[in-house]
Amino acid sequence: MARYGQPLSRRRRRERGQSLVEFSLVIPMFIALVVAIAEFSLLFSSFLSVGFASHDAVQLAATYGNTTNADSAILLRITNDISTPADPKKIKTVDIYQVDTSSSAANPVSGAETIYTYDGGAHTFTMPDLTTVVLPFVQTVNGYPTSNRCNANAGIGCTGGKTTVDTIGVKITYQYAWLTPFPALFSGSGSGPLITQINIMRLEPIL
Repeated sequence: MARYGQPLSRRRRRERGQSLVEFSLVIPMFIALVVAIAEFSLLFSSFLSVGFASHDAVQLAATYGNTTNADSAILLRITNDISTPADPKKIKTVDIYQVDTSSSAANPVSGAETIYTYDGGAHTFTMPDLTTVVLPFVQTVNGYPTSNRCNANAGIGCTGGKTTVDTIGVKITYQYAWLTPFPALFSGSGSGPLITQINIMRLEPIL
C-alpha cells in the first residue's frame, strides 16, 4: 500500500503547487482589473461633478447678467457644487467669458475673459447682496467684468456698442489626482488627467 500511496501523494503535492502558481499569476491581474474599474468610476464621477458645477454656474451667470459682484456668487456655487469624490481644491482655474457666437465652437471673444485661479488662500469677496464670503480664488485676468456683460435687448445701455444679448461661458479646469496607487506606478505621477468642462448660455435679457 505504501508503495502505491507515495506517488499519489507526490501527484497531489504537484497539483497543489500548480494551483498555487496559477493563482499567483491570476490574482495580480484580477486586482489590477478591480482597481482599474474603481479608478475609472471615481474619474467619471469627478468628470460629472465638474460638468454639473460648470452647468450650474453658467445658469447663475446668465441670471445675474451684469449685476455687480456676480462672479463672487458664481465662484461660491462652483465651490459648493464640486463634491466627493471630486475635490474643489483640485480646481485650477475658472474662466468666465463672452462666447464668440460667430464660431461653431464655444471659443471666447478675444480679450473678453475673466479668469480666477485657485490658490488655496482666504480671499474676501463681496456678493451681489453686499454680504462677504471667503473664497480660495484670486482674479488673474479681468477682460470681461460684469459691467461689460450685455443682458439688455438691442444692447440698450451696454458698453462697447453691443447690439445683441451676450452669450456667456463658464469653463472649469480641474486637475484630477489618482485616488488609487496603481495608475501612479505606471505613469510615475500622482496627477491624473486634466478635466475641462465648458457650458454656455445667453444672458437673460432685461425687458
